[in-house]
Amino acid sequence: MSVNEGPDAERRNRALALAGELYPANQRRLLAIATRNSPTPQDAEEALHDAFALFIQNFDPDSDAPPVAWLTLTLKRRCWAAARHQLPLQPNDQDTLSGPPNHQTPTDELVELAHEATLIRHAFQTLKPQERRALSLLALGYTYRDIADLTGWTYTKVNRCITEGRAALRSHQT
Repeated sequence: MSVNEGPDAERRNRALALAGELYPANQRRLLAIATRNSPTPQDAEEALHDAFALFIQNFDPDSDAPPVAWLTLTLKRRCWAAARHQLPLQPNDQDTLSGPPNHQTPTDELVELAHEATLIRHAFQTLKPQERRALSLLALGYTYRDIADLTGWTYTKVNRCITEGRAALRSHQT
């Protein structure tokens, strides 16, 4: 079997086709996310291209993973890696959703982070559905205006949902 044949090549071809659809529709928003999370505009552009390269290499179009969310998280991880200067800005498997954990982090810190994530997940479930939706979209990198457009809410309602949701999450942390 050559490199261009077989199930893995077929999956990559479908991911490539999907990336071709997603790039023009999401490039501006993803670049804005990258710019907010990168040390320089050049790093932001490079991280965006790396995220799409990783998407083509690793995304499974048959999975339940939402492609834009997958891209957004992978993009942010590339940006954060550049900001920390811990990883070279070259695509690798550690920057994908299914990548292995960073083994440099001490076990006790990982346990503490897992516990905090459980508490946050529980607190998040206690929010009103509209607060959860607004905060989830914000976490994916959408702006307040984008959220208003997607949901049909006013800008004021988006602001209120996010503000009240954040306040409720903070009250659970204390």
